[in-house]
Order: sequence, then C-alpha cells, then structure tokens
Amino acid sequence: MDLKTLSQRVGLSPGTVSRILSGKGDQFRISKTTQERVLRAAKKLGVQPNQLARSLRLKTTRTIGLLIPDISNSFFSELARHIGKQARAAGYSVLLADAEESTAVEAECAKVLYSRRIDGLIVAPVGGEAAHLIQLHAQGLPITQVDRVFASLKATSITTDNTAGVQEAVRHLVQRGRRRIACLQGEPNSSVNIARVRGYKAGLAAAGIPFRADWLVGNSYLPPSDWTEVKQLLETRDRPEAILALGNILALTALRIAQEMELAIPQDLAVVSFDDAPWAPLTMPSLTTIAQPVAELGVRAFQELLVAMARRKSSEAKQIVLPARLIVRHSS
Repeated sequence: MDLKTLSQRVGLSPGTVSRILSGKGDQFRISKTTQERVLRAAKKLGVQPNQLARSLRLKTTRTIGLLIPDISNSFFSELARHIGKQARAAGYSVLLADAEESTAVEAECAKVLYSRRIDGLIVAPVGGEAAHLIQLHAQGLPITQVDRVFASLKATSITTDNTAGVQEAVRHLVQRGRRRIACLQGEPNSSVNIARVRGYKAGLAAAGIPFRADWLVGNSYLPPSDWTEVKQLLETRDRPEAILALGNILALTALRIAQEMELAIPQDLAVVSFDDAPWAPLTMPSLTTIAQPVAELGVRAFQELLVAMARRKSSEAKQIVLPARLIVRHSS
C-alpha cells in the first residue's frame, strides 16, 4: 500500500497523511481526530507508518516485482522461494506475478507491477516478445533477467549453461548405447529452448549421429493438449530409444505416454529431463535430470537487482552463466 492510495482512502492530501505518519501531526496543527482516523486506516490496511514515511523521503517502496512464466512448474516455484528469502533478508517485499506461459499475460502483469511502484523487477520471460520489458527498462525500472533472457533487453542476466547441460545428457545416453534420441522441446523462440536444442544437435554431432528434424517435436513448456505428435513418434517402426525432454513438465508427458503405450522404461525407452524437481527421485522409475543451480540463480538474480537499483541508471549489462549438473537415476 503506497502513500497515494492511503491518501485517497482517507480523503486527505499525501502531504497531510505523510506528516501524520511521520509523527508531525501536532507540529502542523492537524486535529487529533484526523490523526487517529489516518492511523486507524493505516493499521487496517497493514501500513507501517515509519516505513511508509521513509519510503516517501527516499522515493522507494522497498518492494520488488518477480515475474515468472509458470508458477506450477517446480523450477520456477523454487526459484521464487529463493529470491523471496533473499529479499526478506534485505528488507524487501516481493510482488509475485505468474505469466501463465503467455506473452500477453506477461505484458499485463509487468504493467500492473510497475503501477505498484516497485523498486525493481526480476523476470524470467516467457520468451515470445520483449517490447513491454524494454519499454519499462527505458523508463528507468531496474530489471534483472533470470533463466530465460532477451538479448535485446539490455539488462543483466543470470542463466545456466543450457547447451553444455544438454550435450552432457546426450553423451550419457550414447554411452548407455542409445543412438536414436528424440527431443521434446518447449517454447521454440525462448532463449533456453534455443540453447538446449543447440546442445542436443551438438551432442548428436559429436557422437556421429545425424540430426532428424522429425524427431524434434513440441512447441510449449506446458503439457501438450494433443499428444498425437509424440505418440506417432513412438509408434514408428524405428522409434526412438530415448527421449530428451527440455523441461520437467514435458518429461512427465513423455513418461505418461510411455506408460499408456506399455513401453518399459528404461528398457524400451530412456527418458532424461532438463530441470530437476523434488518429485524426480519419486517417479517409477526415478527420473534422470539435468539440474540447474536454482538456489544460486535466485541469490545472484537478487544481488544483481540490488546493484541495478543502487545505480538507478543504465549500465553495461552482464551475462552470468552458471554450470548445469547431470543427475543420473533409473530412467536412463
């Protein structure tokens, strides 16, 4: 709750409300009745008077925005938890928004967060369009990108080495004797998907395996509404021996389809997922994953946003890349 909103609620000017909240009501001869009314409203709305008065002086709300593409995805919910923990320790509140893997929803969420006078924004973009974020950044909003990024948004980014992580997964599958390896991808235009597909192709090339365009399927990180494409892939005579899913929700899709088709994992079909999850060791069989350092991603994202907010002006954007780690379990 900001000063302007509270002022509108009590029908007084921001200056009058500020004087009351900062304990200067008597000094400016504001009636006791009015002072009590403002303080009651502030308490009812959960406003801390001293904090709000300090925010007015420093022109800061001690609030940041966090915009993620899918809160139901365990990777992003864990990322949000780590960022929130860092923010609270530094005295910041976090306004969390879920873009629902939609650029249109993301743009609307970004607009709403900006209207709440956030001091800065951490965003893991959906990956379709950057114009709305570029506009906010140009208006002076400090932004840090995490996981998915836009090169056109000149803001510091913290990512995982997606390409190297997938290359290692392909190498692992080849070492297990799998050479017919298909790939279930997410949002094709997102930075992480582009990097992961690059790793998939590079891994195949390193093993002397030709890339097959018909074995790269999918177009979203959300569960597909129509699994026909994946089913047809697994029904072919020379069906894949392994599926590399470029997102953990996609890996669950692959496991479910294999179960429906009565394919034994990993005997008939090996499955590897990008992004580890709390449930990955609990699937039957347990799921091999490419794990991102999600805690470090969250910590670094908040630290870099603090730097950007302290400067309050454009500076050279950094690109911070952290290593991925292959966790081998029974699905491969």
